[in-house]
Amino acid sequence: MSDLVRQARQDLIRSGLCSEVRTEGVVPDLIVRSWRRSLSGQVDSSTLQQHCREVDTDSLLCRAAGPILDRWQGRLAETGATLFLSDRAGNIVARRAGNRTALKRLDRVYAAEGFDYSEGSVGTNGLGTSMVERRAVYIEGSQHYNDALAALACAAAPVCAPTGTVLGSISVGGPIEAANPLMLSLTCEIGQQIEERLRAESRPQDLALAMSFMRFSNSKRPTVVMDQESVLANTPGLPYVNVHSHVALWELLHSHDWSGGNTAQLLLDGSDVEVRARRVAEGPRPHFVLHFSEPDAGEARPATPSFTPWPTPAATTGVLLVEGPRGSGRATVAAELHAERTADHALEPITLSPAEQVPRDEITDLLDGGTDVLLRRVEHTPGHDAPRLSALVADHRTAAATGRRTSTLLLTACWEAAAEQVQAMIDEIGPARRTQSLTRTPERIPGLVKHILARVDPDGRHSMSPAALQALMQSNWPGDLAELTSVLTSLVREVPVAVIQRRHLPQHLQQTSPRRSLTPLERAERDAISNALDAAGGNKSEAAATLGIGRTTLYRRLRQLGLDRSESSL
Repeated sequence: MSDLVRQARQDLIRSGLCSEVRTEGVVPDLIVRSWRRSLSGQVDSSTLQQHCREVDTDSLLCRAAGPILDRWQGRLAETGATLFLSDRAGNIVARRAGNRTALKRLDRVYAAEGFDYSEGSVGTNGLGTSMVERRAVYIEGSQHYNDALAALACAAAPVCAPTGTVLGSISVGGPIEAANPLMLSLTCEIGQQIEERLRAESRPQDLALAMSFMRFSNSKRPTVVMDQESVLANTPGLPYVNVHSHVALWELLHSHDWSGGNTAQLLLDGSDVEVRARRVAEGPRPHFVLHFSEPDAGEARPATPSFTPWPTPAATTGVLLVEGPRGSGRATVAAELHAERTADHALEPITLSPAEQVPRDEITDLLDGGTDVLLRRVEHTPGHDAPRLSALVADHRTAAATGRRTSTLLLTACWEAAAEQVQAMIDEIGPARRTQSLTRTPERIPGLVKHILARVDPDGRHSMSPAALQALMQSNWPGDLAELTSVLTSLVREVPVAVIQRRHLPQHLQQTSPRRSLTPLERAERDAISNALDAAGGNKSEAAATLGIGRTTLYRRLRQLGLDRSESSL
């Protein structure tokens, strides 16, 4: 039989990958598939690679498998069998042999720790082929692609994490004369014991995420399962997740009102990608399953929460107004509108002051010359000067409508802070966009952080950890964009390492909690505690003394107000 198998393999190698070689009744289909993969990968069938790599013997797989291998080594000592464990790359990371003779025989074919036994390296073999096929395999003699392994037989099975991801493989092997098909059942039993230890060493929340991933994921639909600390994604789902999108998605999902059901639909910022979200309550804490899809052209979208609440601006007669509170990013949005409208005109910013009149002549000259003007802080216009500004807007509208000007006048204003006459003008123009404070729109913070870091750290020396980004999103920002910019500028200047962690943030930003409604008394107490901790440099004993309360009371209130939050990483 062995001669027939070897002959079939040699016929395939000689005839080529596309040839038809008769193997029915001689070679199992699984082995033939592996031979063809080996041939396609131009694997050498006569010699073995001799390069030894350093392996991680402290990996999760090795820690879980170690006690199992030790126990079975004693049981198999008299059989001449050897246990092998490989990582997902096919490198042997552990070997347990019963006697020196077996070790010497295996050393001759480099079946030892550090050597690569992936299918792409040595061809058909138990450790490598079982991972490719994702099933248990039994390979003996000339079924191996490499002639150097023809005197051996082995059974192997993939070892999977609770998520279903292949972490490596386990194999029981030995000389072909001692081979027994029952080795396959034994190998499967050992593999199951290793997987049970992997599950036992996993956190309950991780297992809950893994179960949801296996339940709701398939190979074609982009799927992400996530909680505040972890993300699981299949290959199609990987392009949709990164540090910023994970933090933004978590905040949006966590703050969503799920009382109406366990499903919701979202629209990713600046794209046509729809997200169907499901809240899963199983496990220690709720988590979410997300499916991503791009709607067909013309498909009507349901009214859903979105990262982009602003509509596309309608055609105007040369005037665009952005309305919102100061510090909410009005100028940034106006610049975006300008970029959307035209790339041909320069944009000249002019900031109004309460102590000065509207510079009508300067603005008129710029607009006549084809330069777009960004008139910032229109709310500073005093009531007696409002007619002058209204006339400027009206003149430009007329000039744009008649074709005498091609330039655009952009304005930023806060309706609530403006004089009554200016409010009437704002109402008459009608905002093209509205901005809100960062406290009310935390989903904007990841994008703003990226934009600000690019400006204050042009060399890209710093990045923000997920935990730090979450803290920024969970904080109140009374100074809005200016305060966020100031914080990031200070961090870039003061933090000596590349990744800005939560512990690097100012103390009051570290002591944040997931958003929930607090009573006025709770808000005052939270602010007092945060200020005391800031003044004490984070020393809780000193802060408690400043507040006039006991340290135990302070710790209790920190927990109750959600301020006792440690650094977490994703």
